[in-house]
Amino acid sequence: MSSIEIIAAIFGLVSVWLTVKENIWCWPTGLVMVFLYIFVFYEARLYSDVILQVIYIFLQI
Repeated sequence: MSSIEIIAAIFGLVSVWLTVKENIWCWPTGLVMVFLYIFVFYEARLYSDVILQVIYIFLQI
């Protein structure tokens, strides 16, 4: 696991926790997670997952 992947997973967990708490900060943390996973999937050459993460960016906004 790369450090970017670990940070993205942490942001994902925080985002889910904030969503459960109904905190508005769940959206920005989720957006950071999605951006980080774009780099992770691009480095792994998983281009279909990169496209999926781009779609998630629009859904987060």
